[in-house]
Amino acid sequence: MNKKKYTAAAMLLAATLAAAPHADAAASKTASSQAAESAAAQSPALDWRVKLGGGVTATLKQADVWQQNGDSVAVFTLQYKNAGKAAARLVTYFPKAVLPGGSVKAANPISKDLAKKKVEPGQSLTVTYYVKTDTPSLSGMKLAMDVWNPKVKGYLERVGSYRLPSNYSAAVASGVNAKLSLSGTPVTVKSESLEIIKYDGKVIARVGLSMTNNGSSAWSDRGYDPFLVTKSGSSFRLQREAGPEGTPIQPKERKLVYYITEVPTYLKPSGLRFLWTETDEALKLSLPVGSFRLPAATAPKWDVPAGAAKSLTISGQPVEARIRQATLRSSGDQGIWNIEMAFKNKGKKTAKVPAYEYAIKASEGSYHPYAPGDPGGLMLTLRPGQEKTLTLEISLPMELKQDRLKLQMIEASGDERTPSPPAGQEEPGGSTGSDAPSKASLPLAYFSIPYQTERQSSIGVEYAPQSAGGFAYTLESIQRLPWQDTDLIVAKLRLRNTHETNALQLPELKADVTADEKTVLASPEVIAGEQGSLIAPGASTEVSVLAKIPYTKDIRTLRFKLFAQQESVKTPFLTLTTPGHTQSIELLEKGKPYTVTTAGKRAEAQERRTLIYEGADSDIIYSELTLTSGEARRVQAALLKGYFQGTDGKIYEADTVQPETPIQPGGKQSVVFWARVPKGTAGSLGLALGTAMSGGKLAEPGKDVSGVLGVKKMQLNPVRPAASSNLAGLDWYPYSISVTKATGHLQEGSSSISMNVTMDVKRTDNSITAADAGHKLILTIKDTLGQTQERILTPGTDIQVPGTRTLSFEMTDEQYKKLKGGWFTLTLADEFQNERITLGSQSYNVTFYPNVVEPPEE
Repeated sequence: MNKKKYTAAAMLLAATLAAAPHADAAASKTASSQAAESAAAQSPALDWRVKLGGGVTATLKQADVWQQNGDSVAVFTLQYKNAGKAAARLVTYFPKAVLPGGSVKAANPISKDLAKKKVEPGQSLTVTYYVKTDTPSLSGMKLAMDVWNPKVKGYLERVGSYRLPSNYSAAVASGVNAKLSLSGTPVTVKSESLEIIKYDGKVIARVGLSMTNNGSSAWSDRGYDPFLVTKSGSSFRLQREAGPEGTPIQPKERKLVYYITEVPTYLKPSGLRFLWTETDEALKLSLPVGSFRLPAATAPKWDVPAGAAKSLTISGQPVEARIRQATLRSSGDQGIWNIEMAFKNKGKKTAKVPAYEYAIKASEGSYHPYAPGDPGGLMLTLRPGQEKTLTLEISLPMELKQDRLKLQMIEASGDERTPSPPAGQEEPGGSTGSDAPSKASLPLAYFSIPYQTERQSSIGVEYAPQSAGGFAYTLESIQRLPWQDTDLIVAKLRLRNTHETNALQLPELKADVTADEKTVLASPEVIAGEQGSLIAPGASTEVSVLAKIPYTKDIRTLRFKLFAQQESVKTPFLTLTTPGHTQSIELLEKGKPYTVTTAGKRAEAQERRTLIYEGADSDIIYSELTLTSGEARRVQAALLKGYFQGTDGKIYEADTVQPETPIQPGGKQSVVFWARVPKGTAGSLGLALGTAMSGGKLAEPGKDVSGVLGVKKMQLNPVRPAASSNLAGLDWYPYSISVTKATGHLQEGSSSISMNVTMDVKRTDNSITAADAGHKLILTIKDTLGQTQERILTPGTDIQVPGTRTLSFEMTDEQYKKLKGGWFTLTLADEFQNERITLGSQSYNVTFYPNVVEPPEE
């Protein structure tokens, strides 16, 4: 009989277990983490402890309910303790939920707890159960516990029941720490803040939670879905400000983590709570994990006083943002603000500042956004302790109150931290919102802008550094120079390292140059010999900025922006504004050389001679300079570039002829400048010359020249050389030429005169290197009858260089048969660009040779 009873009881137990959904549910991985004992400890209204027999008790630790897909799911956690001597099998315990309508439903373990089968003696175990209900509230629900007992009718014995308090809430009180086990990591969580933000026609809720990782490995909240829940049970999906990956929290680290969502304008901000849910993949259910009451809603504190910093958390690192300085200048009816935003990484790891949006908010209510050319240029990477500066230029009407402005810093548009839009209607117990991030963004701070008009930099005055760890600067000169069909603006700066002990690196610099706030100057270049080098404490270095502007353009102001650029990111270095008037070119005293002061190129250029080649309709001015190296090594000499300028201001661009070969210490080069000018003007011209530049550095031979630096004007001594009355020691630079002998022979009755001319050629200075400027040595022979013959004498071919060579010529004319003697004139001329200067002329006799009459033979 007993055996039959036992068999029947076993069959009934098997049938009961088979009917339970958890009996055959596959144990699979879920993200489910339970709010265990400490969460329940924060709900003193829960008070149910039931004895299960054999020294085993079950205590209710937590209960909650969550609506989804039109249904509701209640969860509760029981803690089993075994004080007996034998293991307690959980399959013999049957927790149930009695719904307010009276229906009874079996409670089944969530998927993760299916593997929990028994409680060993002296041990405890928590199991979370779920029950599908028809109400989104726990009010009126009763929990019951049956145990297997083959001695009672139906084999199940009711050992206890408990009605949940009608006013029970699973939410942890605001400001109270709750210790949760999340993804196997012990985490302490506390609700800190609730901000209701009205911005851009929307209402945004921003929830702040404090989280402390008590585990031994990094943890983040990315496995949990956050919601904002109202008193009525309506919910709004929250977005993580840190992005979809959540905020990583290191072991023993505490962080303040924020969530945001858009809510309807009519939502009452009282009685709200924060809820984490987790998806049980096997059950296809979303289960509540942790719930926290939120404090009373407050408005955000965005205002930052002038000079103060706003504390941000970027990439998990504390970063301070502040307005370093702000200056105002006027342009017509517009005020142009130049604002320097400084970001400093106060953390121990690298932080990447995103491309925030910026706008000036006027006290009159209008907004004036900053429109960057490249939004990527607003992103910064900060090493620990590093500070970097962004420069913003924003224009707004001058009629606004300039001393009551604020700079609005806004989250980057389209950031995944931004909230999703709410549904059109709030439904009780419903979940609104979308998982897709919206394009909305929130202000982070309103910085009060200090009122300061922008100063204009004066020449010769040193100004303090414009950025942390920067250089003091002095505008040493600013020139406007003729350059082909444009003008060249050249600003020379001196930078000084003001540090007493630290060397500063001069970055690779670029520049933008603007005239009168609207004309962008073309082809800006920065020339700095020490770019990329360390500048010693107290030491100075020179930087020049070149840019081109139409020569017809009048200038009232000039604005220079120097910056370092890495990829698309521009890091401001120095910004200055100057009046539009420029300095006149320095006029060198007569006879004083032009000096090249650039290290490695030091040299002096001295006028040797300036010639005027007179033409029929125009003249050529030709200036020859001797460049002497001042370096101690063999170097490539600086390339010189110049132009001739008259007293009336007219400019004649000069062609330059300069050797491309390097120059030895103390060595000399002949450098030629020439230009074709209107007749009669050459005698009053001066030569303005400077050092040629290309691609931001001194120009190299064979490269296109883009600008010129260090321009000064030489006073010239132009001459029209008089022709020598003889052909001895003629100056055909760099040669001295002499005709040492010239003879002519005419045979009686001959129609030809034969001439022999002996020429001696010497170099006047073997230490000078000269390039071929295109001069030609022309020999003209004029006979007794006035007829002429010309010949180009080529050095090395027709004449020996150096040395002596005799040339033979012959002139033929039938009239020579009638002559009994005569003369011929030799003239040597220097021809340049088809214009000539006569060097000298001399006449020589023709020796007549009569025919000899043979005496008749006897």
